[in-house]
Amino acid sequence: MDKKYPKRFHDQLRIEIATSQIEHDLRKLLPSLAEKDWKKIDQDISEWFLGEKFELEPLHDFWNIFGGFARGLKLKSLLFWVTAENVDWSKEEIIVDDIVVTWDFPGLEFMGVAPYRAKDIKKRLNEKKNEEIKNKLIQDSLCRSKKYVDRDRFRIILFYDPYGGVINTQKGFYVLEGNRRTIRAIVTGQKKIAAYVGRLKPEELWPKDYWFNTGTMRDLIFIALGYKKENDQGSYEFVRKYYQLLLRDFEIVRIATIDKSFKNFEKDEKLLIDLITKDLK
Repeated sequence: MDKKYPKRFHDQLRIEIATSQIEHDLRKLLPSLAEKDWKKIDQDISEWFLGEKFELEPLHDFWNIFGGFARGLKLKSLLFWVTAENVDWSKEEIIVDDIVVTWDFPGLEFMGVAPYRAKDIKKRLNEKKNEEIKNKLIQDSLCRSKKYVDRDRFRIILFYDPYGGVINTQKGFYVLEGNRRTIRAIVTGQKKIAAYVGRLKPEELWPKDYWFNTGTMRDLIFIALGYKKENDQGSYEFVRKYYQLLLRDFEIVRIATIDKSFKNFEKDEKLLIDLITKDLK
């Protein structure tokens, strides 16, 4: 395995979280496959990190794929939290009442705008006037379980905010992935739920130095090259300075750019990279 990448990108639990999430999301995209079909697919996905059997670059392509699913497809921030240098991860059984739902879930319009606490949802659903809503949520959950291949076995992904201020104004376990599974646990009276839990290191307030998709880096280089060819110096300088901030703050950007880990760059793009990085070497 390439030793130039920081240890957290080799961390088995982080790899497990990413692998699990890819398996989960693929089940949404390929609902016609039966459970028996997924055994072979899951086995292949579990080996993507090593890459060799799949014409993938070990480690590098795996995290780019995860980023593609998490951010490119679902517009979620999972890649940042799972790979951040200042976030620690664990597997836990979390009390459902301690979880904060972060999505405006269909059927819970009476709760207002998310986020809202699981215990508050449960309290409101137990009110007589909301009995019909609760029963419908239970039925919808049961129908979904019968209609689709099982996705409820996957752990949800939470971020624990001990301060009350990182994501919202109250401390608690905030859902990064798995709002539907959390709602199901609430309406069916489940006491605990299996979760991957991320915690910022003491005194930290936001994820730092996470995996930065190398496709995004190349997009920035391509944009900067266009400005340069059009002699739009102001726009070019803006992108150049932004890229230099990424070089300062993200180790993966330094590895991919200064160490020339990028492949298949055009000649003009390589020259531009030299201009961007010349005063940083």
